[in-house]
Amino acid sequence: MTALLLVLAVLAGLAGLCWLCLSPVRLAAAGAVLVTAHPVPTLAVTAVVTAVLTVVAGRMAYRSLRDGGWCLVTVQRAAFAVSRAGGVAS
Repeated sequence: MTALLLVLAVLAGLAGLCWLCLSPVRLAAAGAVLVTAHPVPTLAVTAVVTAVLTVVAGRMAYRSLRDGGWCLVTVQRAAFAVSRAGGVAS
């Protein structure tokens, strides 16, 4: 019975979190309340998440550059033929 209540509480919390995330206004309001009520833990979590995302993005960029697969920066264009009218024929 205790396990069932725990599972229901977790599901209710998850449903509440999903409800918050559906609206940017509700999410911003919840963030403002959290920063006002508990500023130090909120800023600590924000700093940790920012650091983790920076490391992950740097790692992805490094691996992509090392493997030579930097396809988001180098765009391969199709070879266009110059038309007799003076423009570019596609």
